[in-house]
Amino acid sequence: MRILVVDDNRACARSMGDALRDEGFVVDHVTALEDARDAASVAPYDAILVDRLLPDGDGLDWVREQRRSGNTAPILIITAERDSVDHRVEGLNAGADDYMLKPMSLEELVARVRAVLRRPASTLDLVLRSGNVEFDPTIREVRVAGKALRMPRRETCIFEMLIRRAGKTVTKGVLEEGLYSFEDDVSSNAIEVGIYRLRGHLMGSSATAKVRTVRGIGYVLESEDDAPIEVPEVPKAALLAAQVAIAMSADGGAPTPLISVIAASLDPASQPETQVAVVAAALAVSMTQKAEEEGKAVPTG
Repeated sequence: MRILVVDDNRACARSMGDALRDEGFVVDHVTALEDARDAASVAPYDAILVDRLLPDGDGLDWVREQRRSGNTAPILIITAERDSVDHRVEGLNAGADDYMLKPMSLEELVARVRAVLRRPASTLDLVLRSGNVEFDPTIREVRVAGKALRMPRRETCIFEMLIRRAGKTVTKGVLEEGLYSFEDDVSSNAIEVGIYRLRGHLMGSSATAKVRTVRGIGYVLESEDDAPIEVPEVPKAALLAAQVAIAMSADGGAPTPLISVIAASLDPASQPETQVAVVAAALAVSMTQKAEEEGKAVPTG
């Protein structure tokens, strides 16, 4: 998941960024509101950390601006100067999701970021599932049939983005935006390599969740458990024969047992040739019986 840190104190921002990266987050850092405005307009951030006292303004004014523009990403105010109760109330009322004072425990910072990331899904099950695979965002653990699956950070991040959108196609661009910051040097096939390795981990653990490539678009996480049952197509000849038999039955020409015979012949498990042969034989018997009842001769040639 991708985090934006807006802080002109480079040492503090570096410490926060390192702590978040160690927990699997992707972090971008800018030092001014103008840069934050540009970054938020081009990248889909999952959370934003912003200082109040910045070279070009109060971070709280930018928070209000973001909320007015429709940005719903969780925002945490991180400040060392404005620490009164009134300031904290002002920040929360302006649209911030949390308000922290410097210096803070980096462990607490990470915990608070995780907490605000959980809030949009607070009414849902926090553990994400696809087939026999589970992902717990709180501890960033992947489990297959209840057993922990250890994967490198990059493959875990890709899996998180896919399982959060399970059943839906995730474009390559979305994966790149969630995996890399502006400073990262990204190779042209980095996502393909990550997907290849992720598939290897899933297959090696007997996971029923599979990553399918949607050619030219992206990737989708699907579960074998949720796959629709494919029923073999019934031969057109058998369907036509059944329609004739039903019509004859409506005219009183086909004996009642014929319907059950036809139903049995349409069993998808049987071979198409068998289906056609059974229906044809049943029709022949029916036509013979009808002709005999009406006193007509049945042609033999």
